Amino acid sequence: MGSMEGTQVVGQFTHPLIAEDTKNDDPWQRNYYQPPQLKKLVPRTFPLTDIRPTISDPKYVPADLFASHGFGVVKHRSALLEQPCVQEDLTEQAIIEEYHPEIRDLVVKTTGAKHVFIIATVLRRGPQAPEPYKLPGGLGTAAADSSQREQKEIKVVKNLRGEKLVVRAAPVRVPHMDFTPLGARQTIRSQERDIYNVAIDSGVIAAEDKICENHPFLAQSKEAGPVIAELYNQNGRLGPRYAAYSVWRPLKKVGRDPLALAPSKNMTSTDGDFVYWPYENRIPGPPELGGDYLKEYAMLGVRGESPVSDSNSSHSLQWYYLSAQERDEVLFIKLFDSAALGEDAQEAGAPWHGSADIGAVEDDHPRESIELRVLAFW
Repeated sequence: MGSMEGTQVVGQFTHPLIAEDTKNDDPWQRNYYQPPQLKKLVPRTFPLTDIRPTISDPKYVPADLFASHGFGVVKHRSALLEQPCVQEDLTEQAIIEEYHPEIRDLVVKTTGAKHVFIIATVLRRGPQAPEPYKLPGGLGTAAADSSQREQKEIKVVKNLRGEKLVVRAAPVRVPHMDFTPLGARQTIRSQERDIYNVAIDSGVIAAEDKICENHPFLAQSKEAGPVIAELYNQNGRLGPRYAAYSVWRPLKKVGRDPLALAPSKNMTSTDGDFVYWPYENRIPGPPELGGDYLKEYAMLGVRGESPVSDSNSSHSLQWYYLSAQERDEVLFIKLFDSAALGEDAQEAGAPWHGSADIGAVEDDHPRESIELRVLAFW
């Protein structure tokens, strides 16, 4: 359980225990979006640094925080969410017809991107009281009616192969990444025809394919990762830029279970106590692009049930949150950014993120939020 130590908030996360013999199971045998069901989850606690002083500074510019940390806060009032509300107040039609255009315009204004695609909408509600966290069970592979697929952790409220996917789910305690660079390359080639067409027209796919043309692997393969990271941006010149963001807003003031973020640039796969654990999920895709496909995500695992005594991880992972976040304080979180590829990148990549248990430090009401995940092309 999180606690308040003077003015220091401490948050607890849940991490998968990764042993030497831990293996990912076959994603084709799991439900859509379902992560591997790892055997054991263990807690870790961290101090959380409040970014409210930063965003309250008159000189604060969101783009600067994007570049240095991979996330930022943008002030924005939504006509749909003008008043405090709960999930039940938001109809699927209102979200798609009113909120989606608002956020699409906000992303363009904030980032300067030319093309923005909304690829997922997630409504989340925290528990009434602390309870053991379990990894989500995913969505059934059949495009059945949502009433046939309701689960405790996640509930689909739109046909899986509809234009937009809206799901209701619980906050995620496990620090994770919803994209990796591989996951981004997989997504632009397989998610939607319109996304694929813009990835072609903007030169992204051609640039990635060109880098791999003399190698025995495709750009959308795991093997392509190191060479694309090295060559996509060179000599201070960016390759055709594309990025993925989570645009996260509370439905009412956040008092518990805030979203916390930790820049990941300094972390390696062998960083003391922690383990970078990539895995692939099965994703529904359109038949004209090959149908269902695999997309890579990542979790932040740990090596043992107790922290490693000589770990240097506490120095490389600094967790941040926004205290008492209001409805008009929108978190932009990088999920991927091609401008962050390479050792000399001037842009931060995707941070780890997850919902920290801080107890009822500020308010005991369950947290409710709406998140849009978007792809942007410049």
